[in-house]
Amino acid sequence: MSNLDTQLETFLRVARLGSFRRAADELFVTQAAVTSRIQALEDWLGFEVFRRHRRGADLTEQGRRFIDYARNAIDTIEHGRAEARRATAYRAHYRVMSQYLLLEGFTLDWIDWMGQHATDVSLTIDSSPSTIAAREIGNGLLDLAVGYQYRVTNGVVFEPLFEERLVLVTSYHQVERWRENYISIGWDEAFDDEHRRFVGELERDCRLHAEFVDLARVMLLREPCSAYVVERSVDSLLGDGILQRVPDAPVMTRPAYAIYPARPTHADVQEIALEGLRSIAADRKNGKLPPR
Repeated sequence: MSNLDTQLETFLRVARLGSFRRAADELFVTQAAVTSRIQALEDWLGFEVFRRHRRGADLTEQGRRFIDYARNAIDTIEHGRAEARRATAYRAHYRVMSQYLLLEGFTLDWIDWMGQHATDVSLTIDSSPSTIAAREIGNGLLDLAVGYQYRVTNGVVFEPLFEERLVLVTSYHQVERWRENYISIGWDEAFDDEHRRFVGELERDCRLHAEFVDLARVMLLREPCSAYVVERSVDSLLGDGILQRVPDAPVMTRPAYAIYPARPTHADVQEIALEGLRSIAADRKNGKLPPR
């Protein structure tokens, strides 16, 4: 690791822990070494990043403004190192992020497709919401994502692939009890508005709110409750009678997007990757893929 890498890693460690001593313990170095690294970084930057006091260390205003750039620099270096190491076996390394609910039902099919059509490209797959993915793409740390939430981001394209159906289901045997333990979910502003018109004051009294959308599906199997979920994720549970649809509840449709940079690092790989996503999405619309 270069001196600058070491200094940035040490800076991030002290910022997280709020202490030079605790950072030294985690890094298995002396406190003097941590102090020396931070001083060298501050000399290079031309400003102080920490204000030390008896209880530890706090970021200065300049340090707070710098910290996101430090994180991005470390991530970029690590991604670059990983890609360079793969250069002997692959012509390109492609970094992909998928929303969790899209992994099994869509993204894994795309991985199989890439394995057949881009054998000289290696992949790194992670799972996070599309809002995080868009930021990573905008910062040059990610090549492609599939997700649900749309957010205007400079230099990032959101291409609709197909629509998901969100349905209200309950694990109460008596369906009319669905309001007794209702779980609200996070999706997007349009969903929030439509959802609020339907459930009204019930949303305010919810015991649990699930920003991680699949949490609602898991909770339905743990206790009697009700929630909006992605329909295909509960098809088998509905078929087996474990869950029931709530009658007269509106069905809400929301798009799944391919999210990618307008100016990609690997334009040729992006072309292949998008061809695969569009092909699988078209097959899904035409009912050619087996249900998940």
